[in-house]
Amino acid sequence: MASITEIRLCHQKYAAAREDAALLSELVNQSLNECRRALEMLEVRLAELGYPVPLLILKPEADQESRISQVEGVTQRTIPIVLKQLWRTLGGISFVDLVNYSHSEFWDRLGIEGAQGFCDGVHVDACSPEWLEYTLGDFEAHQMDNAVSEFVYSFSPDGYHKDDISGGPPYGLRGEGWLADMVDFRWAGYQDPDSAPAFPLDFLGYLRTSILECGGFPGLLGHPKFESIREKLVAGLPLF
Repeated sequence: MASITEIRLCHQKYAAAREDAALLSELVNQSLNECRRALEMLEVRLAELGYPVPLLILKPEADQESRISQVEGVTQRTIPIVLKQLWRTLGGISFVDLVNYSHSEFWDRLGIEGAQGFCDGVHVDACSPEWLEYTLGDFEAHQMDNAVSEFVYSFSPDGYHKDDISGGPPYGLRGEGWLADMVDFRWAGYQDPDSAPAFPLDFLGYLRTSILECGGFPGLLGHPKFESIREKLVAGLPLF
């Protein structure tokens, strides 16, 4: 598995390239390709455990470019380029079942509960008609409320909602660039990941630590029954 030191150094490499858009573009593309490999390996390992979510990678949506243009035209705000590149490269990511919440039943059967009552499995919405509808509605509500805070694009329900529990606002991204920062997110496991960079936490930094150290389930990190599972999940995953 990627060591904690290696993950931290990868975070630092991105931070050092913050002012070099061309280099960041190259790094992100490399990382997303390696992220795909990691997700494919995790699909196999989770299937061997009987995990009920068979596919972690959501295929790119048809007509997503027209949806991107539509939503940016309405909001007059650019979707973070790192999110658009993930859509174009992977499509989306989901370690959770947002229809039947079968993942919650899986962890319950193993006697593993998140520190806050949820596993916080990694999820990144694809650029789907549902995402478009939600985002346009969210923007309209933001405008009607005359909100003082800036409008940000969301990409995932919060940890509570991912496990069908009433919770807070979705996870969002602030900024338009390759290192867009996470909004309304905090680590919610029994312990914070050792590789986690300081806040503000960028989107790829979140994915890197959540997948490579936490096995895709940061809300379970530190639970004694999860530890042996986590070690098997993250063993030999490619650094991204």
